[in-house]
Amino acid sequence: MEYDLVLEGRVVAPGGLLEAEVGVSEGVIAAVGHGLRGARRIRTGGCLIFPGFVDVHVHLREPGWEHKEDFRTGTLAAVHGGVTTVADMPNNPVPVTSAAAAEAKKRLAEEKALVDVRLYGGVLPGGLQRIREMAGSVAGYKIYMSESTGTGAYPEAELGAAFDAVAATRKPVSLHCERQSVIDRMKMELEGRVSPDLHCDLRPPDAEIQSVKGVVEALRRVPGLRANVCHASTAGAVGLVKSAREQGLNLSCEATLHHLYFSRRALSENVMLKTNPPLRGEEDRQALLSGVRGGAVSFLVTDHAPHLESEKLERGLAGVPGLDDYSHVVSWLIRGQETDPLTIARVAASNPSRFLGLGDRGEIAVGRRADFSVVDLRSPEKVTGEGVRSKCGWSPYEGREFPGRARWTISGGEVLMDDFEIAA
Repeated sequence: MEYDLVLEGRVVAPGGLLEAEVGVSEGVIAAVGHGLRGARRIRTGGCLIFPGFVDVHVHLREPGWEHKEDFRTGTLAAVHGGVTTVADMPNNPVPVTSAAAAEAKKRLAEEKALVDVRLYGGVLPGGLQRIREMAGSVAGYKIYMSESTGTGAYPEAELGAAFDAVAATRKPVSLHCERQSVIDRMKMELEGRVSPDLHCDLRPPDAEIQSVKGVVEALRRVPGLRANVCHASTAGAVGLVKSAREQGLNLSCEATLHHLYFSRRALSENVMLKTNPPLRGEEDRQALLSGVRGGAVSFLVTDHAPHLESEKLERGLAGVPGLDDYSHVVSWLIRGQETDPLTIARVAASNPSRFLGLGDRGEIAVGRRADFSVVDLRSPEKVTGEGVRSKCGWSPYEGREFPGRARWTISGGEVLMDDFEIAA
């Protein structure tokens, strides 16, 4: 039998690293073995063939902020970084808090995106009926425990009812966990103070930790609900999530590329690194790295939040892009932080796929969707603004050299990046 495509190299399979060939037919993995024949063969040499990376937390900005990013440019950055599936957050200027808004956004993504885009629906106080109405259009739901675009802080006392409504859809929920009352108090206490890293004190670790505690208590009422703490940034939050899971709750947490790579000190040197939650101290950063390696952290995400450089500098907006650099940071985790490639496959592919209910991807196995992120650990690259595919045109990692990068990105059997060159 001749396959449409055969990949040859070091396969990061569920059972371990294999020197093998992967045969693809009609966008699906048809064989994993040796001696396969294909209409096209890609010899990857010493590269690692991962299942396609799945980023469960991005902000592609469309509709409403297309001057920053849109579905085409954002997914082009994803291709560049080796990401084949993204889940887009609902806090646009017109937030995705209704079935009509979700369907309109879904159509835009289908028209323009280069990789698979799934959507979150936003949950508003008093909007529980809309949760059910959006269920057919979204992959999951997002609740903001502090203020965000289009939403106020969700009342902690109402979380239980929201969790019940989401659980009825059998979809997961992700939560931005920062307690607004703590943030408001710190704004009053620190009024008038000036320092390069003031933002870190305005949103202290306790804001996140107290919010996660509230989520855990609400989740006890609905233990089967798949819930996720977005962009965990503190050792305390990771510890709470781990403890909740040991008690039988279906709670996970994500770590962003930037919280793993940078500590608070970096913000003092580069104001472009302002983000929510803010960068933390070295002890928290090390706890996140340990959480990735040890299994306490379930998802590796970008929280891709592109703003123009002028907006960051003039208006102090919070958020950094990250999709272009997903495979850069993966290479650093493997080569610089002694992270096993099998762990990367779990936090970057299989765990996020299961969380979103995407049973057709996340592992290199017969019958799965032919999504691959092929990472070359022997091609170091220094990040430059000129190399960024995101419309925002800059990277928080500019000037940093990474040990490797994505060489091929393949989605549904289609080669979107071919030997470092974007083919899409």
